[in-house]
Amino acid sequence: MDLKDYPSGTRIYLRAEPLHPGARANFFDTDGNRATAFLTNGPRFNVAFLNARHRGRGRCENRIKTLKNTGLGKLPYWSFAANQALADLAMFALNLDAWLQLAVLPGGHEACCWDVKRWRYRVFSMAGKIVPGGRQ
Repeated sequence: MDLKDYPSGTRIYLRAEPLHPGARANFFDTDGNRATAFLTNGPRFNVAFLNARHRGRGRCENRIKTLKNTGLGKLPYWSFAANQALADLAMFALNLDAWLQLAVLPGGHEACCWDVKRWRYRVFSMAGKIVPGGRQ
Protein backbone atom coordinates (compact mmCIF):
# COMPACT_ATOMS: atom_id res chain seq x y z
CA MET A 1 0.00 0.00 0.00
CA ASP A 2 1.17 3.49 -0.73
CA LEU A 3 1.67 5.28 2.61
CA LYS A 4 3.46 8.39 1.30
CA ASP A 5 1.12 10.86 3.05
CA TYR A 6 1.82 9.32 6.46
CA PRO A 7 4.82 9.93 8.76
CA SER A 8 7.98 7.98 8.12
CA GLY A 9 8.06 4.50 9.61
CA THR A 10 4.29 4.01 9.26
CA ARG A 11 3.31 0.41 8.63
CA ILE A 12 0.01 -1.38 8.16
CA TYR A 13 -0.51 -4.86 9.55
CA LEU A 14 -3.24 -7.15 8.25
CA ARG A 15 -4.33 -10.27 10.07
CA ALA A 16 -6.87 -12.93 9.16
CA GLU A 17 -8.11 -15.33 11.79
CA PRO A 18 -10.91 -17.91 11.75
CA LEU A 19 -14.21 -16.85 13.26
CA HIS A 20 -14.74 -18.21 16.74
CA PRO A 21 -17.76 -20.49 17.30
CA GLY A 22 -20.94 -18.46 17.61
CA ALA A 23 -19.55 -15.33 15.95
CA ARG A 24 -21.72 -13.62 13.42
CA ALA A 25 -20.05 -13.07 10.08
CA ASN A 26 -20.41 -9.64 8.56
CA PHE A 27 -20.04 -8.42 4.99
CA PHE A 28 -16.24 -8.16 5.17
CA ASP A 29 -15.61 -11.66 6.59
CA THR A 30 -14.59 -13.90 3.73
CA ASP A 31 -13.97 -17.64 3.63
CA GLY A 32 -14.80 -17.98 7.32
CA ASN A 33 -12.01 -15.59 8.36
CA ARG A 34 -12.21 -12.20 10.02
CA ALA A 35 -9.67 -9.72 8.74
CA THR A 36 -8.34 -7.04 11.05
CA ALA A 37 -5.90 -4.26 10.22
CA PHE A 38 -4.09 -1.59 12.15
CA LEU A 39 -1.88 1.26 11.09
CA THR A 40 1.05 2.25 13.30
CA ASN A 41 4.24 4.21 13.37
CA GLY A 42 5.12 2.89 16.82
CA PRO A 43 8.82 2.66 17.62
CA ARG A 44 8.73 -1.06 18.42
CA PHE A 45 9.07 -3.39 15.49
CA ASN A 46 7.98 -6.56 17.28
CA VAL A 47 4.79 -7.58 15.51
CA ALA A 48 3.55 -9.70 18.44
CA PHE A 49 3.86 -6.73 20.81
CA LEU A 50 2.05 -4.41 18.39
CA ASN A 51 -0.75 -6.97 17.92
CA ALA A 52 -1.15 -7.41 21.69
CA ARG A 53 -1.29 -3.63 22.15
CA HIS A 54 -3.91 -3.36 19.41
CA ARG A 55 -6.05 -6.11 21.01
CA GLY A 56 -5.72 -4.40 24.40
CA ARG A 57 -7.25 -1.30 22.86
CA GLY A 58 -10.17 -3.43 21.67
CA ARG A 59 -10.72 -4.72 25.21
CA CYS A 60 -10.66 -1.14 26.48
CA GLU A 61 -13.28 -0.12 23.92
CA ASN A 62 -15.38 -3.13 24.97
CA ARG A 63 -15.24 -1.96 28.61
CA ILE A 64 -16.33 1.52 27.50
CA LYS A 65 -19.30 -0.03 25.68
CA THR A 66 -20.17 -1.99 28.83
CA LEU A 67 -19.92 1.18 30.91
CA LYS A 68 -22.35 2.92 28.57
CA ASN A 69 -24.75 -0.02 28.95
CA THR A 70 -24.57 0.23 32.75
CA GLY A 71 -25.82 3.81 32.76
CA LEU A 72 -23.15 6.19 31.51
CA GLY A 73 -24.59 6.35 28.00
CA LYS A 74 -26.83 9.20 29.07
CA LEU A 75 -26.48 11.53 32.01
CA PRO A 76 -30.10 12.34 32.90
CA TYR A 77 -29.62 14.94 35.63
CA TRP A 78 -28.81 18.63 35.52
CA SER A 79 -26.95 18.41 38.80
CA PHE A 80 -23.26 17.50 38.64
CA ALA A 81 -23.46 15.69 41.99
CA ALA A 82 -26.35 13.50 40.83
CA ASN A 83 -24.53 12.61 37.59
CA GLN A 84 -21.40 11.87 39.63
CA ALA A 85 -23.39 9.50 41.84
CA LEU A 86 -24.75 7.79 38.71
CA ALA A 87 -21.20 7.46 37.34
CA ASP A 88 -20.06 5.92 40.65
CA LEU A 89 -22.90 3.39 40.52
CA ALA A 90 -22.07 2.54 36.90
CA MET A 91 -18.42 1.97 37.81
CA PHE A 92 -19.51 -0.22 40.73
CA ALA A 93 -21.69 -2.28 38.35
CA LEU A 94 -18.79 -2.64 35.90
CA ASN A 95 -16.43 -3.74 38.68
CA LEU A 96 -19.02 -6.22 39.99
CA ASP A 97 -19.46 -7.63 36.50
CA ALA A 98 -15.68 -8.00 36.04
CA TRP A 99 -15.33 -9.60 39.48
CA LEU A 100 -18.10 -12.11 38.70
CA GLN A 101 -16.43 -13.06 35.44
CA LEU A 102 -12.91 -13.41 36.88
CA ALA A 103 -13.31 -14.70 40.41
CA VAL A 104 -16.62 -16.54 40.71
CA LEU A 105 -17.05 -18.37 37.41
CA PRO A 106 -14.89 -21.39 36.62
CA GLY A 107 -12.32 -21.02 33.86
CA GLY A 108 -13.67 -21.54 30.37
CA HIS A 109 -17.32 -20.99 31.37
CA GLU A 110 -19.43 -19.45 28.61
CA ALA A 111 -20.59 -16.62 30.91
CA CYS A 112 -17.01 -15.33 31.27
CA CYS A 113 -17.44 -13.20 28.15
CA TRP A 114 -21.05 -12.08 28.58
CA ASP A 115 -21.89 -8.42 28.27
CA VAL A 116 -23.94 -6.58 30.91
CA LYS A 117 -27.07 -6.82 28.77
CA ARG A 118 -26.80 -10.59 28.62
CA TRP A 119 -26.18 -10.79 32.40
CA ARG A 120 -29.27 -8.67 32.91
CA TYR A 121 -31.50 -10.85 30.76
CA ARG A 122 -30.10 -14.25 31.72
CA VAL A 123 -29.15 -14.03 35.39
CA PHE A 124 -30.65 -10.98 37.02
CA SER A 125 -34.16 -11.77 35.76
CA MET A 126 -33.92 -15.36 37.03
CA ALA A 127 -35.77 -14.65 40.28
CA GLY A 128 -38.85 -13.49 38.40
CA LYS A 129 -38.80 -16.64 36.29
CA ILE A 130 -38.34 -19.02 39.22
CA VAL A 131 -41.08 -17.50 41.42
CA PRO A 132 -43.82 -16.28 39.07
CA GLY A 133 -46.58 -16.11 41.68
CA GLY A 134 -44.76 -14.27 44.45
CA ARG A 135 -47.16 -11.31 44.57
CA GLN A 136 -50.37 -13.31 44.72
